[in-house]
Amino acid sequence: MAWQACSYKYLRVWGSPAYVKRLVGDKLDSRSSLCRFIGYPKETAGYYFYDPAEQKVFVSRNAVFLEKGFPSDNQRDEVLIEESSGEPPHDSTASFEPTVHTDGVPILRRSTRESRVPERYGFVGLTSQLDKDPKTYGEAMSGIDSDKWLEAMKSEMDSMGSNQVWTLIDPPRASGP
Repeated sequence: MAWQACSYKYLRVWGSPAYVKRLVGDKLDSRSSLCRFIGYPKETAGYYFYDPAEQKVFVSRNAVFLEKGFPSDNQRDEVLIEESSGEPPHDSTASFEPTVHTDGVPILRRSTRESRVPERYGFVGLTSQLDKDPKTYGEAMSGIDSDKWLEAMKSEMDSMGSNQVWTLIDPPRASGP
């Protein structure tokens, strides 16, 4: 039987932060919480996590580990204060000289391309100017295309009649002509 190499992809650094997907909660609640990895359970696949907000330990398999850095890396170390020796403090900024690197690295230049705002609604005004259709029956009949409007209205009425959109009935006696 051939020997197989061990897989280390499930090993995690103890105490590393991870976003753990929570399966319970309201639909407006956050779907994950920032927890700490604290170990491996013996009885099931997954990881032990500690949730500092709820102060609970639980097992979960759904987690995204943040192994690039720890929050403790951002904390400041203790600052040691030196006792003064009677001499004035040394000013380190006075001797600073900027260095110019000429290692063959080209200096980046700013683009000379002109940037413009996109014309998303540039033609909206033109459509309102081109819309010269009549709004009322009187406007349609007084225009130069009145015969075309009459033909279009007759065609529309014939289409609605053939599709049985309505049935014509006699008007009530109380209504006028």
